Parts: sequence; C-alpha cells; structure tokens
Amino acid sequence: MIRIHRGAEPAELAAARATELPRIQALATTRRPTQDDLGRKYEVAREALWKAQSYKCCYCESREQSKRNDVEHFRPKTQADRRPGAREDHGYWWLAWSWENLLFSCRNCNQAPAKLDKFPLAEGSEALQAGEPPPGKERPLLIDPAEESGIEHIQFVRMPHGPATTGRWYPRPRNGIYRGAMTIRVCMLDRPDLLDLYGHHVEQHVMPIVEDIRAAMRGGSTADVQRQWSRALLRLLNPAQLYIGLSYDVLDFFIPSVLRKKHQLELTLPNSR
Repeated sequence: MIRIHRGAEPAELAAARATELPRIQALATTRRPTQDDLGRKYEVAREALWKAQSYKCCYCESREQSKRNDVEHFRPKTQADRRPGAREDHGYWWLAWSWENLLFSCRNCNQAPAKLDKFPLAEGSEALQAGEPPPGKERPLLIDPAEESGIEHIQFVRMPHGPATTGRWYPRPRNGIYRGAMTIRVCMLDRPDLLDLYGHHVEQHVMPIVEDIRAAMRGGSTADVQRQWSRALLRLLNPAQLYIGLSYDVLDFFIPSVLRKKHQLELTLPNSR
C-alpha cells in the first residue's frame, strides 16, 4: 500500500453533494439513513479516483478495471464497526459525497469478509457525530492511503517456503506497528490469492532486475551499479507499477544496506509524503 494523491475534486461530485447532502440531512432527523436512501451518485467520482490511483486498488495495489469495482468510503457510510475504540455503530453518511473520504478499491479488499463496514478506532477515541468533520477525537487504526504511505506501517517479509530463489512473501506490521497489523487484518492483505500474486510479481518482475544489479556489482563498476539501480527504482517504485510496497522490501532484502552503502545507492520510501 502506497500513498495516493487524488488531485482536484470532480465537479460532478460537488454537484451531487450539493443536492444529496441536504436531502439526507433532513431524513437523518427522523431515522438513520440506509444505503437505499443514499443512492449511488457518489460513483461519479469513480473514474477520477481510478486514474489518480494509476488504475490500482488503494489497499492491495492490484491493477483493476474501473467497472464492477468499488468507490470506497474510507469512513463507512451507513454503518461502522469501530471496535475496539468505540461502540457506536452509526455510519458517516454526511461524508458519503466527500472527496476526502473516497478511494477506489477492488471488491476483494472492500467487501465482506474484508473491510466492508469495519473502521476500528484506538481505545480512548470518540466517534464523530453527524455533521462533524474528521478526524475530531477519532484515532483510526486503519491506514488511510490518501494521508500516509502504508510502507511505513507494513513490511513484506520473506519466508523460506516457496520458490528456492525468492521464498514466499507475507505482509507483516513493520516494527510491530499496530496500525499495520490492523490494516492487514481488516483488508485481508495476506489472503491466499494475493500471496500468489505477490510471488508471481517477485519472480517475474523484481528478481530479473535484482540479478542485473548483482551482475553489475560483480563487475566492479560503481557507475554500472548505479545505472542499474536507477533503472530498478524507475521500473519498480514509480506510482504506476504494481505492488510497490512489496518491491521496496524485496530490493531491501536482496540488496541490503551494507551493499547499498558501498555503491552509494539510496532506497527511500516512495511516495510517502
């Protein structure tokens, strides 16, 4: 999971909010709004979000088609499971058309049994009430990819079982960070189909580049190593590529800091701010 940048709000979404929010505000004075009440006019943001995220899911970084995937509400719109930090379960209906609350997600990350209406808060949080802007006194345990890079919280770790040359790669909380663990759990970023895709990506796309860097290192020319390294960063860590967080950790594992220092190579967190 990397940080994404939405860009400017589409005019169509602002227009939808101008008509829909007052209608639902009036309804909410009598009862809790449902999905049927809200409708789906927020989907006018789908194409803009999809393109801003380089056609990838905001959580798992898999490339997806726009249709039949989700305009994701980071704060769920009709019902929210905030445990362990709060027991209130009302949704954030007033943010249903908020550009800052919308993302593009694949259905595997966003629908049951994955995220759906889960929005865990840290102990001591106070849930936002109707109309309040975020974050208030909420402390979300789920990483918002529009606010920070998941790479700071989630690390891909090599396990020995799997292909002999690459192993098998699992997402784990970086340095034990609880928000990383919660995000992996809520979005099911370690589900079996993703583990297979991670392995394929490492074998087919990352390891050939790693071997080119290693070959340059054996040749003894720092200039050649640096050229191969620049090529690796361009091909693996630019926002349009798949599984950037995974590629970052694979590079760090196979070209460790002691070798990078020797050849004056830098590995910085991509797109983190």
